[in-house]
Amino acid sequence: MGDKSHDPGRSREEWTRREFLKLAGAGAAYAALGGAGVLSLPRTVLAGPKVINLNFTVWSYSIDTIQDNINKFQGAYNGAITVKLNDVPWPQYHETMVNRLSSKTALHVLYNGGDWLPEFARAGWVVPLEDYLPRARTFYAPKIVGYALQDMTYNGKMYGLPYYADITTFQYNAQLLKDKGVAKPPATWEELADQAKFLRGKGIESPIAFEFAAGLPTTYDNFTAMMFGRGGEWFDKDLNPIFDQPKSAARQQLAWLADVVKQKLATVLPHETDVVKAMNTGRHVYTVLWNYNLADANNKAVHPLAGQFKVALMPGSTHETQGQCKFYNLTRYAVDQGQETVDAALKFIEYFGGEYQGQYSIAKRWAVEKGLGFGQLPLFEDADVKKSFGQWIDFDMFKLQASKARARRHAVWEGIFGEFARVQLVRAISGEAPVDEAIGAMAQKVKELRAQFK
Repeated sequence: MGDKSHDPGRSREEWTRREFLKLAGAGAAYAALGGAGVLSLPRTVLAGPKVINLNFTVWSYSIDTIQDNINKFQGAYNGAITVKLNDVPWPQYHETMVNRLSSKTALHVLYNGGDWLPEFARAGWVVPLEDYLPRARTFYAPKIVGYALQDMTYNGKMYGLPYYADITTFQYNAQLLKDKGVAKPPATWEELADQAKFLRGKGIESPIAFEFAAGLPTTYDNFTAMMFGRGGEWFDKDLNPIFDQPKSAARQQLAWLADVVKQKLATVLPHETDVVKAMNTGRHVYTVLWNYNLADANNKAVHPLAGQFKVALMPGSTHETQGQCKFYNLTRYAVDQGQETVDAALKFIEYFGGEYQGQYSIAKRWAVEKGLGFGQLPLFEDADVKKSFGQWIDFDMFKLQASKARARRHAVWEGIFGEFARVQLVRAISGEAPVDEAIGAMAQKVKELRAQFK
């Protein structure tokens, strides 16, 4: 049901002025009584303004920055809304949220993503933002990059505003490539394997470094982006699997990965931070990571080879990559607490993911200070963002690759499938299982899930 009483255009100044007038009126009434008869005053006047308490759950990234943003939000609303922050380690986030949401834990706003949205929405744990904040659709949607809007949409409804939107990029050490006599980065995966062999002959034992781990959700993302470079997809528009077809892009890419690892042309590391550190040793030239990692790799205050790393288009026939969005989502629990709680949660979501006083201040802060990608189109033209990004990436190349990005097709059961798929991907990449066996196991899992979630 939609929110008929909430005015999404109501500014903080209007809100605080109205609340102040209410309090001023109450104070005048008390003064007129000369302090007498205080016991006859309404309880709400005696207690002062009502404070709405919200619980906000995130995964464990840059918690100090999040808390500082919360402090600013609470100050902007004069303490009328307080926010308790809870964080969960990224690898356990999906499972933890399923447990908390299904048990109706007090939770008002959470980080969500396109891969989990269908599951959470179908279960009724989260609600469409546009039903309670109409300007999400009318004002914000036209200002959001396509892959981010796709990730925040389920059954035609927009569920949130972006916390962070990013693309997976093909990153390489341009200086090292030049020093070893390679004119330009590869255009295809096959050319990458050839360059890796050449570089081995030049003394770089393992030219490629990849982030893959069975327990890491990013494993599924990294593989998807590589497969997209070949023009592939996991599922068709009806969510039938196509990755198991004999000549599918997924099968080709998984076989390619298994082969370069077997030849020791590529090193597999368990986390993006390990990859960034390894790239800064000069022992590797190429990697595939979420784009924000390039900001870290090129941070001269931290890494010895900072400034040498660049982005090229994702190898493959189409040069596409994966784009995604993580966003602020309103819960059913919040709605069930009543209109005051909903209004407070909407103020919080809009402050964090939308405009406040005409600025995307929180999204811009993440971009400028942390190098995080963003889903808000105006930030692609923001002078401060372009200047900040320009210190560690060719901004025009970033925009070009972003224009070739797309989100995955998401299923209700994708969260479960993704957890299963990343195990099978690692088994095949490491040589523990044949590629055909891993592909077959994933296809069988899809069959089971489709039957389970009919």
